[in-house]
Amino acid sequence: MRLHLIIASLVALVVVSLAPRPAAAIRGGRPAAAGEGTAAVYFTVHGAGGYSGGCSGVLVTPRRVLTAAHCVRHRSGRRLRVRWARVGNPRGKVVRARVAAVHVHPRFKPKQPSRGYDFAVLLLKKPVAGIAPLPMAAPSDDPRRQGNKVFVYGFGLTRHGRVVVSSRSRLRVAKLEYLSPFACFSGPVKRMAKTRMCIANPRAGVCPGDSGSGATRRVGNKDVVIGIVSVVLDSGQCHRGPTIIGRVSVVAAWARSVGG
Repeated sequence: MRLHLIIASLVALVVVSLAPRPAAAIRGGRPAAAGEGTAAVYFTVHGAGGYSGGCSGVLVTPRRVLTAAHCVRHRSGRRLRVRWARVGNPRGKVVRARVAAVHVHPRFKPKQPSRGYDFAVLLLKKPVAGIAPLPMAAPSDDPRRQGNKVFVYGFGLTRHGRVVVSSRSRLRVAKLEYLSPFACFSGPVKRMAKTRMCIANPRAGVCPGDSGSGATRRVGNKDVVIGIVSVVLDSGQCHRGPTIIGRVSVVAAWARSVGG
């Protein structure tokens, strides 16, 4: 799909200065085949007052799941508990892994998620066996051209007609395209673009539960994780506006180091 069609189909680009909404689930994509998204992760979070929810993530080392910080920190700053993570595509091999610790990027601000660094690492108690992690992008792996293809794998909600259903037992994938930061940021665009990227497709996007999903692209003969789904800049509709993903290449060293 040509980029100008994507931009023309976005109803109204809402700038980063507005309060962002937590990313919502794969809409307009398709179920991932058994051999796809094998490093995808689903987990539930629990908080005070019986609160619970689900998020996605991606296995980036045998013991580390990279996800979004807003999945594990309430806006108030309260910590949300994560006990287990399910690693793998349910159509293939799946491993249930105990979470030993949760590490939030030190520069993430729960009350100001639009400032970036929306990253967290779930440190697993034991290395995952039999499932290969996906490599995290180096700066040279990041997309630079508008229209570069980006794939998002998530376990969030999905829509069948007018019915919204859970997709936690089925991994879905959506193909989006990289946008110039000038298409969706305002203000100090270059500074914002150092830690974030925009991706979009008028016929596909993310929905509730896809926060933390890994955004990947093909580099040479391998897939690499270039981003983590952070916020959706729209009115909350799954199909409108660009999706903001955190730029993994700027936090890869931190993600590898946490937990020792």
